[in-house]
Amino acid sequence: MASKFFRLAAAFTLFSLTIFAPAWGQETMVDLSDAEKEAAEKGAAETPKSQDYNSSRYEISAIEDASEGKNYYITRDENNNFSFVQKLSWNKIPDIKNYRITIQRLADEGWVQVMEKDLFENKIEVSLEAGKYRFQVAVINLFDQLEKSSGWQHFEVLKALQPGIDNLKTDSMYLSSKKADGVFTLNGSNLNESTIFTMEKKDVEPPKILYGKVLSLSDDGKSAQVQFDINDIDEGKYEIYAQNPGGLSVISRTIQIRKNKDVYFDFHFSGGVGYSITLDALNSPLSHYRKSSVYPISGSGRLTFMLLNSKMGNFGLFGSGYYSMLKVETKHYKFSGHYITALGGLAYQRTIKPEKIILDIHGGAGMSFMMNAYFENNHTGQSSYNFNGSALAFGGGLAIQYIFAKHFYIEGDVDFIYSKFKDMSVGMAYPSVSVGGRF
Repeated sequence: MASKFFRLAAAFTLFSLTIFAPAWGQETMVDLSDAEKEAAEKGAAETPKSQDYNSSRYEISAIEDASEGKNYYITRDENNNFSFVQKLSWNKIPDIKNYRITIQRLADEGWVQVMEKDLFENKIEVSLEAGKYRFQVAVINLFDQLEKSSGWQHFEVLKALQPGIDNLKTDSMYLSSKKADGVFTLNGSNLNESTIFTMEKKDVEPPKILYGKVLSLSDDGKSAQVQFDINDIDEGKYEIYAQNPGGLSVISRTIQIRKNKDVYFDFHFSGGVGYSITLDALNSPLSHYRKSSVYPISGSGRLTFMLLNSKMGNFGLFGSGYYSMLKVETKHYKFSGHYITALGGLAYQRTIKPEKIILDIHGGAGMSFMMNAYFENNHTGQSSYNFNGSALAFGGGLAIQYIFAKHFYIEGDVDFIYSKFKDMSVGMAYPSVSVGGRF
């Protein structure tokens, strides 16, 4: 009996205590204090280990089971909310009854115990609410006595949030621009100080990954200003990722980085169909011949040459043409004619969403032509002579371009033109939908 007793006592000398810190997979070693170590070593030296059962020294070190993968995983409930499950594990200690883990949470009134549990295995999975915690692990010997507890280990559990990126703005689309500084403004959701931003180019081997530095964050987590090293960015397609703790990530759309000069040549062309609408406010005689003032057979086309890129937007020149068939027939009269206008002037473009949505504003002067215009009274049979004339014209408009392919876009456009002929003035609005290309 005595021999068995001494064998049990010898089993409790020199244990190794491992505590796994679940703060996002970072490993933390928990050791006894220097004073505790000195006292334990002193006691072990002065007294035979086989006769002093309370002088055992316990150290616990964290381990990770590579076969189980990461030391946490994410769950999603029926409301589509995410939560973390931490996997705590430590080295197996033989010849003991069980382990006891205690977890406390920091509340307004101090540390509040949220868990104390006896375990027969050297691991446990726990799901905790976001907050600040501390924990310790103890060993219970075969006599159902508490041998030793580790010191308190502090950690913080963050809330599991899926990040989102809706759009981004940057002056670094063109590397040779004087404004290029590698700063991107990302607008989305659930962006915080723990979010990791990367800029990845995957069409090279190996893939190129750049890490961003967060310059500022909005209080509501909907906007972040992130800077990447402009010297590491080269031409090509990149994807910008946002990743929150636990691997919850989102990818923004692919962006194209170009190495263009501050002064460059960019050619746009578009053509489409729409309506022409007589503007009664300009006292045009045409408004008296048609109650709706709308002429459905109309078309337009525009060429744009962008010449200057700046922080304020892109500036260039445009040339456009408009055609309307002015044809009306009622029981009282007939009216017919062809109205053609050509304009040229200045154009301005502003990126609303990079590589996706562009605002175009253009305006200038030109000439309008009225061809084969005549009026006939159905009751009297009296008709006017054919009118052919030209006039100085002024006009411009606003367009929104939606880029659906690398070089092509769909455009919604509204232009306004005023022409002053010898015998009449004509004011027209041209809403249209066009398809265009850019090179």
